[in-house]
Amino acid sequence: MRHLLVFLLSVLSLIAADNPQPCPFCEIVAGTRPAAVVYRDPTVMAFLSIGPRNPGHVLVIPVQHAENFLTLPPATARELIAVAQRIATAIKRTDLQAEGIQLQMNTGKAAGQTVFHAHLHVIPRFAGEPEPRSEKDRATLAELEPIAAKIRAKLQ
Repeated sequence: MRHLLVFLLSVLSLIAADNPQPCPFCEIVAGTRPAAVVYRDPTVMAFLSIGPRNPGHVLVIPVQHAENFLTLPPATARELIAVAQRIATAIKRTDLQAEGIQLQMNTGKAAGQTVFHAHLHVIPRFAGEPEPRSEKDRATLAELEPIAAKIRAKLQ
């Protein structure tokens, strides 16, 4: 029985390897999944999170797939930071009235990474803000796009 279980698990592992789940961020890069994009260049893309901690919560990702921070080429990591800095500055220029900015990058499931495409969170923070939204809360593109437009307009 144990040998049968080991065999079945190895077959399932091979099937999963041959049929990997599509990367949602690669789909956004390819334009096959909608997103409220605030920035894009050949190396980096940034869009509003569909599970925002606060209005203006942006994800900055490499255009080329990298699973996490540890697999990012150093030059790409520098570009993520540079773009995150520009976006944070743009957020502060909007009427969102962010009192602070939090940067967050989770690497690995144990660290809270849920999408395995490297991404840097740029999160506007406010004094006395309410409890964080749960991962089940999702914003619609119609809710996100006006905020994305504000940030795009303030990028320099």
